[in-house]
Amino acid sequence: MVKLAVIRDSLVDVLGVEETVLQRIERHLKDERVKKYPRASEVVEKIRGLLTLQACELEVHLSSVDGGFETKLKKTATSFMGAVAYIYERFRTNEPVSKSLRDYYTLLNHAVIGYGMLHTTVLAFNEEELADMARRHMAELAQLVLELSEVIPFVLASELAEETQIKGEQSIAQQAVVQYREAWARKATL
Repeated sequence: MVKLAVIRDSLVDVLGVEETVLQRIERHLKDERVKKYPRASEVVEKIRGLLTLQACELEVHLSSVDGGFETKLKKTATSFMGAVAYIYERFRTNEPVSKSLRDYYTLLNHAVIGYGMLHTTVLAFNEEELADMARRHMAELAQLVLELSEVIPFVLASELAEETQIKGEQSIAQQAVVQYREAWARKATL
């Protein structure tokens, strides 16, 4: 019984993060400012599509673990979290698109580590099917995090060019992307 409770809690944690991101994305995609950046819109749409599929798959697994009871509780909690996020975002209506993308980057990383924890948990309990799903979802989200990291500098440079009249924003953004890749490619030393 402990095994099922631990697996259920891990599934609920990841599902809660994904649904919170989905709620934000739905509001964000209606923002006309986002449409101004086609590549950003494209990545946000990809995130929405992937998270929608992943959340459905998580709910199926969660239902098999707890018969849907926990899913109902989680949906109530997620609805509350979504309401709080909505109020928070009402105060951030003029926030630049680059900052919203940064927030998605952060939230997706939170989901990636959540899947890493789920993966570790289900491996410990010899649940190979769930382990495969967690590993696959983690890899898919990590790919979207990388895509966001290559879009954010271009959106930010464009916003800065509009606000401050800087020149060469495309070159600046490309340089930032290269340096970002280099930072992640370096081996950590102690």
